[in-house]
Amino acid sequence: MSVAELVCQYCSHRNAGNPAQCGHCGAPLPAVHRLSSLTRHPEQVERVVAGAERAAAATESVVAGAENAVAGAEKLAAQQYPRWQWGAAIAAVVATVVGLGFTVVRSCSTPLASMPDMGIEQALPGQLRAAATCQRVDSTTENCVVPAADPLLAGGITGGKDLTLSVALDPPQRRADTVRNWRTAGGTVLADGVVFIAISPTATLRYANTLVGLRVETGSFNGRAAAQTFMARAGLTP
Repeated sequence: MSVAELVCQYCSHRNAGNPAQCGHCGAPLPAVHRLSSLTRHPEQVERVVAGAERAAAATESVVAGAENAVAGAEKLAAQQYPRWQWGAAIAAVVATVVGLGFTVVRSCSTPLASMPDMGIEQALPGQLRAAATCQRVDSTTENCVVPAADPLLAGGITGGKDLTLSVALDPPQRRADTVRNWRTAGGTVLADGVVFIAISPTATLRYANTLVGLRVETGSFNGRAAAQTFMARAGLTP
């Protein structure tokens, strides 16, 4: 009995002796026996199955998809198709397993920086997005206004004036420069990590999220405490 006759067509498990079914998944082995009778060169089938087995071992996380492909190949065997069609079916199984494995490996190795950037509206906290009226300056910058009567400015924290904001999504190469410039510009630094927050000497709020690139710089408030009040209300926190 050839080695190919002991390889499970369903999960590629190699079985010892001559069992009636696979010792790994319980699938019957006659389909493989029929395969050996369809070709004069069983050693070629053994090499193909061995290749599929190695590919499956490297892509265990996608075994469900590989099982579906193998099940389709089993149907071809049951219908006693000619040898050339059998070879094409086995090649399709191997290609499916390898392709799925490549997809999983590539998706798992994709760095965060390569993911698409979100839009300005999605990057802004919900409270601020709902209160502000914005006008696009270019593809990455908008000028926004929060009306003086909005609850975000309650208590006269801007002296009864509308609050202007410059909102932008900086590309990765500019984010560190923005924070560096703000850090050396003076004022009070409230957070200096992934999120940088500072209140300038003129009581403007400077906010930068270096993970997503969101940058917000406001007009003046009635002092540092007023700027911090707006920061908390608008969701611009670390």
